[in-house]
Amino acid sequence: METLDKRGSVRAVFIDYRKAFDIVNYNTLLSKLKKYNVPHCLLKRFGSYLSHRCQRVRVGQLVSSWKTLSGDMPKGSRLGPLSLIVLNDDLRAACEVHKFVDDTTFSEIPTTGSVSNLTSLLTWTANNDMQIKT
Repeated sequence: METLDKRGSVRAVFIDYRKAFDIVNYNTLLSKLKKYNVPHCLLKRFGSYLSHRCQRVRVGQLVSSWKTLSGDMPKGSRLGPLSLIVLNDDLRAACEVHKFVDDTTFSEIPTTGSVSNLTSLLTWTANNDMQIKT
């Protein structure tokens, strides 16, 4: 706020991951949980919870056929948002990073010759099989 009060500039980039709950790479998520020393038995159970999930839609008397999901986080579950928090916990940059589930904001006070932190964001995004909504 002090910078803005002095009529200075603040650079902010707002990132929203495209279909973040629909395209989670389970292997990436499970490997990150493993780095947090989550016990193997819980990793196995969580992996089972995520994989080979099926869904179908019912409208009135009409029912669709079953569809196997891949990369989808169960909608409405408490584990969905928590999983995305774990997934993006290692997103770092040389500026302020504010994260909320699938939304991220980078902010910094630009200085002469400063370089944007977008490179680290794009690298992390590619390495974690995420896609930024355009």
